[in-house]
Amino acid sequence: VPVPDGFSRDQSKSFVYETGNNDMKVGRLFFNGASSLKQTVEFYQNEMINKGWTLVNSIASTETILNYQKEGWVCTVIVRPRSFSRSNIEIQIGPVQMKSQ
Repeated sequence: VPVPDGFSRDQSKSFVYETGNNDMKVGRLFFNGASSLKQTVEFYQNEMINKGWTLVNSIASTETILNYQKEGWVCTVIVRPRSFSRSNIEIQIGPVQMKSQ
């Protein structure tokens, strides 16, 4: 999943979980950077498609939530404004949940 230039990962909030046999890997990553909400959302709207992700839906209010899917994976990108020229990004990514019969 792409991250805009100028953003740094908040290690204190971020985590990645991976099973020992690599059957499952999920992550929740947080980033802070010097880009407005609008610029950051536009970055994801362009770059996720360039990386082969399909937009499932989006919700825009004070924050913007973008839901994507790609070949067995789902990804939610949440962009929150911090100030006029800064924003926070939260990325949640993991495998598509299989429906049990």
